[in-house]
Amino acid sequence: MCSYARILAHYPYVVLIAVLVVSVTCLIVTVTIGDRPNFEEPMAGFEPRGTEISNRLTAYKNLVDDPDLSPIPQDQEAVIQQPGNKLLFLETAYLKSNATSPIYRFKRARRKRLKPFFCDVPDGRWVKVVYTSVVKDDLFTLTNIKDMCTLEEKFITSKTIYKRNCLRQADNSQCCRTLSLGNYIALLMKKSSCSNITEDDVKNVKNLIQSCVGFYHNFSLSDSCDTRHSPFGEKIGCRDKKIPQHCKDYNAVYNVMHFISDRSFQRTDRKLSYALSFLPVSFQRAATSQKLDDAINLYLDIESNLDHVGNIALVAADFGIKDHLFHHYLTKDSKWITVSGVFIFFVIWIFTGSIFITVMTFLSMFWSLELSYFLYVFVFEIKFFPYMNLVTVLLVIAIGADDVFVYSKIWHLAKKERNNGTLEKLVSDTLRHASLSMVVTSLTTAGALFSNIISPITSIKCFSIYAGTTVLCNLVVMVTWTPAAIVAEEKWCNFCFINSPRIYNKLHEYYRCFFEKLLPKFILYLRYLWIVLLSALGIIGGILVFHNPKLRLPTSFHFQMFRDNHLMEMYDQDLRENFWFEKAVGDQKPLMPLTIVWGVENIDNGDKLNPYDKGTVQFDPSFNPSTPQSQMWLRHFCSSLREAGFYKKVTPFEVSNCFIEHFIHFMKSPCTKGEFICCRKSFPYKEDIFNACVKKYIPKVMDQELYFVDKFSPGLKFRRGKISALVVQFSSNLTFTYDYEVVDAFFKGVNKWVHEQLKTAPNEMRKGWFTSELKFFSIQKSLVEGLPVAFGISILVATAVTFFTSLNVLITLYAMVTISFTMLVIVASIVLLNWELNILESVIITVAVGLSIDYTLHYGVAYRLAPDLDRQNRAYFSFIRVGSIIFVAALSTFLAGLFMLPSVTLVYQKFGIFLVLVISLSWIYSTLFFQSLLNVIGPQGGFGQFHWPSLECCSMSTQSHIDRTVYTMSESTMSTSSSSYPYHPSIDTNATEHDYLPERSDSHPGTPYYRTRPGRYYSRPKSESVSPDNHSERRLLSSDDKSSTAERNSGTENGCRIAVEIHGNLHCDSDKQSTEV
Repeated sequence: MCSYARILAHYPYVVLIAVLVVSVTCLIVTVTIGDRPNFEEPMAGFEPRGTEISNRLTAYKNLVDDPDLSPIPQDQEAVIQQPGNKLLFLETAYLKSNATSPIYRFKRARRKRLKPFFCDVPDGRWVKVVYTSVVKDDLFTLTNIKDMCTLEEKFITSKTIYKRNCLRQADNSQCCRTLSLGNYIALLMKKSSCSNITEDDVKNVKNLIQSCVGFYHNFSLSDSCDTRHSPFGEKIGCRDKKIPQHCKDYNAVYNVMHFISDRSFQRTDRKLSYALSFLPVSFQRAATSQKLDDAINLYLDIESNLDHVGNIALVAADFGIKDHLFHHYLTKDSKWITVSGVFIFFVIWIFTGSIFITVMTFLSMFWSLELSYFLYVFVFEIKFFPYMNLVTVLLVIAIGADDVFVYSKIWHLAKKERNNGTLEKLVSDTLRHASLSMVVTSLTTAGALFSNIISPITSIKCFSIYAGTTVLCNLVVMVTWTPAAIVAEEKWCNFCFINSPRIYNKLHEYYRCFFEKLLPKFILYLRYLWIVLLSALGIIGGILVFHNPKLRLPTSFHFQMFRDNHLMEMYDQDLRENFWFEKAVGDQKPLMPLTIVWGVENIDNGDKLNPYDKGTVQFDPSFNPSTPQSQMWLRHFCSSLREAGFYKKVTPFEVSNCFIEHFIHFMKSPCTKGEFICCRKSFPYKEDIFNACVKKYIPKVMDQELYFVDKFSPGLKFRRGKISALVVQFSSNLTFTYDYEVVDAFFKGVNKWVHEQLKTAPNEMRKGWFTSELKFFSIQKSLVEGLPVAFGISILVATAVTFFTSLNVLITLYAMVTISFTMLVIVASIVLLNWELNILESVIITVAVGLSIDYTLHYGVAYRLAPDLDRQNRAYFSFIRVGSIIFVAALSTFLAGLFMLPSVTLVYQKFGIFLVLVISLSWIYSTLFFQSLLNVIGPQGGFGQFHWPSLECCSMSTQSHIDRTVYTMSESTMSTSSSSYPYHPSIDTNATEHDYLPERSDSHPGTPYYRTRPGRYYSRPKSESVSPDNHSERRLLSSDDKSSTAERNSGTENGCRIAVEIHGNLHCDSDKQSTEV
């Protein structure tokens, strides 16, 4: 430490240049060689890897996607169709609009010859916008309908971008009409546009709908009743021939009920709350970047210029471009991180008084981020960089500001000590005392971040690695770059200070008055109230978290990217299911499939930190379904599965579900002149006959149209003409659901049954495994199982750091109680905000442990190092020493989070809310609750105190002098000087482990003594003598002597005064006390 301090004191530019060279080199390598992060797929990495279920899902996906595998035995590439198996992986079928089904991909060229009012039928791929009344009126009135038409014309259809991309009429003269309520009324009433309709037209159409709604409810009315305007053409009509013609005209009644009006309109009150309009423009399959840019620009133009027309407002929209829009907002919302950084820049500038130190502090934050990214990409070789990693910038700004506050305060207080010695001694002492604070803050936060590595979800794991590494890099930079910058500023850049003594002295006076008089008195007088009140709040938080309403698991597969009031999130999260055409698709959920696979190992050999690397298929070399024992067991297995309680038969013909059953019927067929081997054979078959006949069986059933083939089809899988895998698949009696407990019971039950059956299988069939539609359940299970473990690790790390820093059992116990109550209230706040336990929330909860313990830890160690023996004085001492620094650090981080709240991107907004919650609650509980606990039942004297073992016996030198100078700031540097604290009964008899500053071995016996404390002297060694030509060092040693003395005297008086107010037995006669010492 002394050698390093000597380098910093005399050659700070060496340290600065060394850090600069390393950082710039890493930056150049990163920019020139490394790939830029790609955020175009926001959902990438939001899936578990390496778990039992995820391994099976990955292995099955690799199986169906392997180009070398074919469901037909010929040694040629199979013609694989792509519609997907109807029993498995149908989430796209019920999550997408029914407009993506084949009936809506029908070529609609008839408009060129028919020239209809509308160019097309409602198409789910078109842009959809939703209107409502701001005063909750019925939308089915003339005024509101015309206002909807006006709003649509003014803010959407008149835009140049819209006109460039819209579907045009047959003569290509203008855009097609929007499919809206007003235009359907105009169509039925023979008007040219919705602006021409009258009050009678609206009433007549409403009466028409009421008279025909019964046919819609009993499913007689459909979109093909009027064959002239049906998506199927004239081949299909209404099933009920008794439907009146006016109900079938233009299929208008059906389209209004099914597509335009919300479900509330079909109630008895017939009130229309929301109305949807289809815009004849589609961006969902934009093939060019120009079209994507047009889609984004059109949406942003609508969003920025949108205003009410009358009482009508546009409240939701679906453009089908959320992924592309997310990348735009992610870049745009970065400005709020910049705003937070600028604010903290000014806070640091005001606190340190130096623009040079402030700039160097922000450079250190940048170096931390850049060095961490270099290690992440080139050392750890992680190729995936999720967008969640961007919030690390906020963490570094908060932690870096906290560190520089502590180091700067210790440095300035060390300069004001009467025995400050040489510049080298100042650097050594400041670095020694500040390092503990920096290490404590960094270890607790890094420990909480690294605890998330155990999570199987890729994005969480990557975030924990990058953020934790950044925190550690910040620690390294803070103990190298920052001390060197401060020394360089002292020696060569004093002009960088803000010189406004009058303002600073005034602010300093108010500052000291608040933190040394008002706030301590307010807290300690009401200490019993704070203990009772905050304990009760913590207990209530526990009830909210564990009893009711509890922290919920995610209940929807819709991935939220933007804040709740965003137009696209309003449609996806709130209003999508309000319209029958969307709800009908959502209700068409398939039965959970029962899929059992043989021949493929259920492993994921891809890169677990790269969601784009799923690995390859690993085949089971022992698999062989051709043996007679395998054939018999497989038939028995399928028969037993049909009798199981979870099986459900959904089709009369199950040819391919368990191929062995139909293959037996094939082998019983009569022999012919051309076929005399694969006929009239008794089961089981010899292995050579089985292999020969199965290659004839599959083409034959394909010719009979009994065997539908695609890559998802169950049955045998061939590789180079050899059987390599087998899939048996049936339907279960469980409908797909997001309910975690239901799916968990289903998976455990079926998996146990399959496992028991496989125990009786021959060796070549024992490595089968079960899977199903478990992707969403896999995420839920990973969150449920991963969060408690990560949270527990965070608590253990926090407990260990607290104990080894304070070495006191009671302080550690009280700190853990404080953190527990803090976390309960934080999680309860999340519950009350209606947050679900999703991926981001899981990270937030674990990181909260590391951030919330810092302030409590500062107070605890300050209490531990206080020079007094009684708990009241120690509690008061700890507050006036670190309370102000904790408040400034908390305030800066709180406001940094507050500036993130306007973000549109959900990850930025939620992380901003998280910072506001964690910092505010951490400060409240550490300052009010923890300090009150220490004041009432804190340890006194040496109760519960441990000490590090002394190593003096190992020293080869005789220690003739102990410098017991301790600076009056920080949890690791509590002053025992009577000039800085009025009541020090233990000033000479109770030193802490931080009190001892080792004697220099090269001290000169003839060197004069400098007074360090009343009754104690310090011998300046030769090596610490001031160089005659070192003017900056002389200026440092002689500066602010008078002001320092005045401030010390003032501090003594103020400190005594408030101590007397709180503890009446204290005395202010510090001069007399010093003389006695």
